[in-house]
Amino acid sequence: MKVYLDNNHATLLDTQVTDAMQPLYTAHYADPQAMHAEGAESRRLHDQAYEKIRASLHATEADTLIIGADTDALHSQLLLAFYMHTIMTGQKNHLILSAHESDAAYQTAAYIASQGCHVSILPLTSDGIVDIALLQQTITAKTALVSVTMADAQSGAIIPIDEVSQICKAYNVPLYTDASHLVGKLPIDVQLLDIDYLTLSTRTMHGPGGTALLFVKAGQTLPNLMQPNHDHAGLVGLGKALELAVDAQAFEMEDVRELRDKLEEAVREIPEHLIITPWALRTANTLLVGFKEVQSETLLWELSKRGIYGSTEQGRHIVTEIGADPAYRHTLIGFALSRYTTEEEIDYTIEKLRDAIDFIRTQRTH
Repeated sequence: MKVYLDNNHATLLDTQVTDAMQPLYTAHYADPQAMHAEGAESRRLHDQAYEKIRASLHATEADTLIIGADTDALHSQLLLAFYMHTIMTGQKNHLILSAHESDAAYQTAAYIASQGCHVSILPLTSDGIVDIALLQQTITAKTALVSVTMADAQSGAIIPIDEVSQICKAYNVPLYTDASHLVGKLPIDVQLLDIDYLTLSTRTMHGPGGTALLFVKAGQTLPNLMQPNHDHAGLVGLGKALELAVDAQAFEMEDVRELRDKLEEAVREIPEHLIITPWALRTANTLLVGFKEVQSETLLWELSKRGIYGSTEQGRHIVTEIGADPAYRHTLIGFALSRYTTEEEIDYTIEKLRDAIDFIRTQRTH
């Protein structure tokens, strides 16, 4: 049996998304701007996709939607745009990023810091959540942008973005967030949450790879560094994938959570383990756990040999960040379920996970 449990990084393409995209490759491939009948049909599909995106996020016609190839690239371009148009001009001199941001964002922020801008990284609490109290202490009238990911890809930690938004509004500071790992798991209403900039990726919601979205709230600066993606099939795929993710939200919150909980209950029976972020504070599909004296790469390899595919931390050391036992620093392995995960697969994973850990720990004693 093969069990794919790395769904916070890439997901199976939904056949309904494929069906929605297919006409853009075979029948209605004309340029949507073309002034002929085929162009009009492409334009209709193009407009329908934007309508689905707006409806799913509760965006208005006045808000701007930019299609790109990658959320990391869109985020980095946004940071650079604020640097060029707000920081270089002397209006502001400060950026705030959470400890949940991508490596690409940190690299861009490091470059901006090297040019004289002050960059603050918000640390995590012991629960693996961004320290909101410290945000209140760190933000000032000179802050150009606050960047806080809505849910962490590794731990599933859900950030109270409404609290972050309230703090930002009190200081009149724009807020950027990436919703890629929360979409379809909890409701996202850009108007209710008062978000200024938001990105999401189709890769995490059973859509086509290489397509991402940047939402820009009406009235906010539209950075001219942004290079839109003109893949119209990708746009249609994004619209359909987002629509399906929102429709499946109740299933994710109930059925997928039940399967994740079954796996988690079995994990809790294994001696000397560490689960990152409490149950109530993370997404319904995610479990990040470490087993003492079991290196994450070794366990990932043993599970892979048994047909189970999880993930390890990428470029971060969350154990240190949350102040946990250093013995778990290189032991974390992530499991992220999807709406296609079955109970049979979870039962198989539980059996093989126990076998793999016993095997590794036995090898260490010899």
